[in-house]
Amino acid sequence: MPYQRVNDVQIYYERHGRDEAFPLVCINGLLSDTTSWALQVPALQEHFHVLTYDCRSQGLSDIPPGPYSQALHVADLLGLLNVLGIERLHIVGLSNGGTIAMWLAAHHPERVARLVLIDTFPVVDAVMRVKLESWLRALALGGTAARYDVALPWVYGNRFIRDNPDVIAQGREKAIQRDPLAVRTMIEGTLDYSLDGKLEQIQAPTLVIAGEEDLLTPVWYSEQIAASIPHAQLQRIAGAGHVPTLECPDVINTMLLDFLLPA
Repeated sequence: MPYQRVNDVQIYYERHGRDEAFPLVCINGLLSDTTSWALQVPALQEHFHVLTYDCRSQGLSDIPPGPYSQALHVADLLGLLNVLGIERLHIVGLSNGGTIAMWLAAHHPERVARLVLIDTFPVVDAVMRVKLESWLRALALGGTAARYDVALPWVYGNRFIRDNPDVIAQGREKAIQRDPLAVRTMIEGTLDYSLDGKLEQIQAPTLVIAGEEDLLTPVWYSEQIAASIPHAQLQRIAGAGHVPTLECPDVINTMLLDFLLPA
């Protein structure tokens, strides 16, 4: 399994597709890992050199003392890209991965060719802070299982929860196995995140995707992002919650390829 030491942390990463194809990095959601892109990589690797990786404290990467800011996550990603010789690339970011993607695109616009933001948010406002702090309280009171149970209704759409009990149960089992320290530090690192006044600095053509049933990062966040980034467009997905990459992968894959491939 490939690892790279970046900023004194071992970062786990995977590369898919032809080396000579244009690079595309997919950035995980807050408490997920590279496996969260399993339904996208087969479609994307036919056209791009796809890089997936675990942020510090995610998946197979190291768990150093936290918390971790978006600026630190971006420094890790840039370090990894520099070692791999990747100068310019497309970026797809889901949820917290979208915050990292926006931070990179705003502060290093020369590195980003095209940007896709899926169910993400521009700032931790009052209501988002309450949601995240409720996850921390659940973690303190009942561990990783309670944290998953509290978060579940915020994350998936009604139809997905109703029709996929096995997937929900598997997700819960995986969540239980996570290191509580990693979960806590990732959540705490997001609490002070804000790109207020910075979105206008993003130069890359941007696609913003929002699940219409997303309760964690409601559609109005995506509307605000799309209105603030020059050259941005917004697409909604009916019936999808916060994780359309899992809930409706075919729809997401079509949107990604339509936006990222040359006309």
